[in-house]
Amino acid sequence: MKELLILICLVFLSCNEAVKTTSVIKKKINCEECLVTKEETAVGIAESVLFESYGKDQIEKQRPYNVSIENDSIWHLKGTFWQIGCCGGTFEIDISAKDGRVKYMMHGK
Repeated sequence: MKELLILICLVFLSCNEAVKTTSVIKKKINCEECLVTKEETAVGIAESVLFESYGKDQIEKQRPYNVSIENDSIWHLKGTFWQIGCCGGTFEIDISAKDGRVKYMMHGK
């Protein structure tokens, strides 16, 4: 649990870049027991995991990200596909608002 809190703190501090990646209207949830209540924090966590798994360049090409929240409990993030007339895919990742854990992650081809 201590490691998770440290990770969330580091992600929160690095959210300045992540803020530039999403829509103008920022999403926020009202959940007292949740650690990830802001869209910016969810994006920061997602980027940390996705950069390590798929590479920073690959994921940054998929900005802006599509971010939504389900029942104030699961953050859904998807990349934007920009390569017209070409093969490829985007990432999808679900993050728990309660504890910041990745619930699902994949990258299409």
